[in-house]
Amino acid sequence: MRTAPAALLGLFLVLLPCALRGQQPGTTAPWPEAQRELLARHCADCHGDGAAKGNFRLESLLGGDVLQEGSVGWLHALLRVRERVGTAEMPPPDAEAPTPAGRVALTTWIDSVLARAVPALPVDPGRPVVRRLSRNEWERTVQDLFGVQVPIGDKVPPDDLGYGFDNIGAALSFSTLHLEAWLDASAAVAERVFDGIDPANPPVQRFAAAEMQLVGGPGIGGQGDVANFYTGAELEQAFRVPRDGTYRLEWQAGADQAGNDPARLRVRLDGRELDLFDVGWRELRDQSITLPVTGGQHALRLAFTNDFYDPDNPDPRRRDRNLRVGEVRVRGPLDAAVVPPQRAWLDSALAAKGDATARLRAYVRALLLRAWRRPPADAEVGRMVALATGLLREGDDETVARRTVLQAALASPHFLFRVEPTGPAGVLPAHALATRLSYFLWASAPDAQLLDFAARGTLPQDAVFSAQLDRMLADPRSESLATSFAAQWLELRALADRTPDPTRFPGFDQLRASLRRETELLFLAVLREDRDVRELLDAGFTHVDAQLAAFYGMPAPAGDGFHRVELRGEHLVRSGILGHGSVHALTSNPTRTSPVKRGKWVLENLLGAAPPPPPPGNDTLAGEEKVDSSRSFREQLAVHRERSECAVCHVRMDAIGFALEEFDAIGRHRTTDSAGPIDASATLPDGRTLQGVAGLRALVRDDPAFVRALLGRLFVYATGRELRPRDHLDLDRVATRLRAQPKVTLRDMVRAVADLPAFRLRGAP
Repeated sequence: MRTAPAALLGLFLVLLPCALRGQQPGTTAPWPEAQRELLARHCADCHGDGAAKGNFRLESLLGGDVLQEGSVGWLHALLRVRERVGTAEMPPPDAEAPTPAGRVALTTWIDSVLARAVPALPVDPGRPVVRRLSRNEWERTVQDLFGVQVPIGDKVPPDDLGYGFDNIGAALSFSTLHLEAWLDASAAVAERVFDGIDPANPPVQRFAAAEMQLVGGPGIGGQGDVANFYTGAELEQAFRVPRDGTYRLEWQAGADQAGNDPARLRVRLDGRELDLFDVGWRELRDQSITLPVTGGQHALRLAFTNDFYDPDNPDPRRRDRNLRVGEVRVRGPLDAAVVPPQRAWLDSALAAKGDATARLRAYVRALLLRAWRRPPADAEVGRMVALATGLLREGDDETVARRTVLQAALASPHFLFRVEPTGPAGVLPAHALATRLSYFLWASAPDAQLLDFAARGTLPQDAVFSAQLDRMLADPRSESLATSFAAQWLELRALADRTPDPTRFPGFDQLRASLRRETELLFLAVLREDRDVRELLDAGFTHVDAQLAAFYGMPAPAGDGFHRVELRGEHLVRSGILGHGSVHALTSNPTRTSPVKRGKWVLENLLGAAPPPPPPGNDTLAGEEKVDSSRSFREQLAVHRERSECAVCHVRMDAIGFALEEFDAIGRHRTTDSAGPIDASATLPDGRTLQGVAGLRALVRDDPAFVRALLGRLFVYATGRELRPRDHLDLDRVATRLRAQPKVTLRDMVRAVADLPAFRLRGAP
């Protein structure tokens, strides 16, 4: 008889010794006779009576500690047994299987035990987790607090993932490289927030034309600051402006006249031609153009476009047309900065009355409250005010002082890390709860209203907490649940790294963003319209832009951007995420589909049953990359499943993957490939058959594991840590309650996670 992987066998072994002796762990109360006989008949041959299949001996467990009935470990072991037996993963395919009625009887008994015992367990929120802001959270927080966008993706090392997410406390490292990047980014934010510009006296950047870079033409001559264009040539000057606004580009120009036309100067900004200017005079005169310019780096180009030479002209002064350019200036911004609405709190603080120190103190207190997500201590405010007043004494103005304080606040551990106050286990301080909730729902800092309820101490009250959760889900910022949570849960971010063979799959690069956005929009629709969460699997609509519609063979939507379209006829294959091209592209190899990857993706992300890593030496198939047809690959996988060490996982995983074979490696629907008609049928370990994506869609929708798995992923994202055995038990109980409702919404699931002790309470340090 072949063995199952040790990782799965261990789920049974904590129970089998006691079961075979006719008693529950640590007690004299017997298991039901039928369940004891089922375990003895189908498990003891491999793992009892001295057998050591999978490197486990029952005798070694009998001599050690035995889990006590009703303990978290014992209940969690029961839960895992129920999951493995219920999905027919155990016993392994080559062992004698229980009857369907036997499986149901065992899982039903386990359910009854869990239903009685789990509610009686003592409350245990788990240990608190220190979490650094991820890159995504940092950018969103800065945008929400100050209304400025400072991308840091190319400055800060990528965040490591933990359990599929970038906000896991144990995975978020911090180094001197991080610190340097955060300091630079904080300085950039401070400069954008306090640009120090008075539009009535706008700053001027001055450049000598003779020192500008030659980028076209045979050359020019210089005389002091003046550039002499003797022939057609072009000069370039790089410059930077602090913000979006209105600017005036100025220059001095004169020309030696020849021919019938004046000399002409072409002015271009960032490759775009602004105008062609006539220069019909000899002496240098000012010319200019006023226009809107976005903040950041730019390139200004000046070109002489109509060189003319007539050596036979009787007037020597009319024989050669030349252009001269003197000083070049960038003046502005000329308009007052548009204050983003996010900054209303900051402008209110800056309007405080009193002397410079009083104004700074009001500014510092308001800034630290919002940036550090809690009321600052008087000593903390005093240190920041001392920093600012010291700069004033040294001759700097209030703008410099404000910038320095803002940079210091954003580079502080109190901003970069979510550090909760220590204390005895129990009620979580209100400001810490506000931070947990805002980063769960918005991936950003608490807003003024949430902080106000925290300051009153009423946020932990159930009614207030529930009302705030509803308000925050209705806020546009809750889109982060799609762009941050769902994009990581479904691995959509990995689309950016997929490189399908461009010869076989041309045009994929232009589809990446559209494929990802389609799936995010489905998640948002299910969330905001309070649809049943299982519509993520079988929604009768999707969202497409013109490019994605053409890819799917659908009529082009009217207008730009994404539009919701109802699915009918042949396009019903696109129902739900299993019909989205994003999923198929994510789970394929560069040259062909991969049933193994697709099956693993479904098991891991939708059913919460990630297979264990393959045994050493079995992680690839011999010659796998040379296989090009689904038929030959199906045959080779069948051989692969004959290996005992592979079969227990691959029987279910491969079946799920083959059901998606009607989609090619980038998500195009197909009925044939190079080997002939597509075979999208499969048989599950329990004997059920699947036919294509429709069959798989129904299987996942009806499986209780889908709701439980999604709850688990929401929990990990919300708490920033892995699931403990106790968490599995709590979530299983919540999932059972939710599935008893007429429908289960994402709002229900978010609320359920936020109501758990692990989220609402503080654990022992």
